[in-house]
Amino acid sequence: MGAPCAVYIVAKAGHAGALALAGEIEAWLSGRGVASRVMENHPESAGLLPEQAGPGDLLLVLGGDGTMLGVAREAVPRGLPVLGLNLGRVGFLNEVPVEEWPECLAALLEQGCEVVRHTVLSYAVERGGAVAQSGLAVNDLVISRGSLARLIHLGLAVDNEPLTSMRADGVIIATPLGSTGYAVSAGGPIVHPSLDCFTVTPICPFLQNLRPLALPGRSEVAVTVAEETPKVHLTVDGQVGLVLASGDVLRATRAEQDLLLVALGRSTYLARLVAKGIV
Repeated sequence: MGAPCAVYIVAKAGHAGALALAGEIEAWLSGRGVASRVMENHPESAGLLPEQAGPGDLLLVLGGDGTMLGVAREAVPRGLPVLGLNLGRVGFLNEVPVEEWPECLAALLEQGCEVVRHTVLSYAVERGGAVAQSGLAVNDLVISRGSLARLIHLGLAVDNEPLTSMRADGVIIATPLGSTGYAVSAGGPIVHPSLDCFTVTPICPFLQNLRPLALPGRSEVAVTVAEETPKVHLTVDGQVGLVLASGDVLRATRAEQDLLLVALGRSTYLARLVAKGIV
């Protein structure tokens, strides 16, 4: 990818430091003849990106992993490359330390940048023969019990082949990027992001031999909420939620388009695992 035609700067909502930095970067880019626009990312905002934003541009996110995930779901359908400046606690998705932004952006403008593709999940919740909700997940899809400490009853199928019926606290379907989040805490594997696959990890299964699964990206996973199950929740990337009803079916597979993250070659994936205390 060459130098970006335009840079869209998204700042974490309600973060004064992020907004101030966004204005500073906007002025810096303007001084170099690069068009840019500053936007604030609110959790409830939809359609944040302008219609003209596309593959030849750059999406610069100022915030933590949560801000990155929300914005990334919008960037994927547009083929818009994303680069994050870390203002959060972990910042696993954000490669650039905030104090190093001038040299990083200067290098991008002069030399262009390398873009690395990452698997994204496409999902749909079927209810009564219709789709109740659909969308994309960059990290994971989590089906979990409600506030009561009661096991939920779920059916699991892969490519329309029934696999198991289980009682558990829930199940996590994660991308390679998302494998280092909730899924690894539940005993799932850490998956290198270059692999074309996703994982299925049960959460505290009761009297169940099902181990975490790594499935080819072309697979489709279906999770059915059994009739006698109490309140169940679906959470997308820890941000978007839906209360599931008995008989609902969640279907998930690899999305047609990938997440494009700008790689500056500053560190390897394994080095970031060590630096962030994941391994």
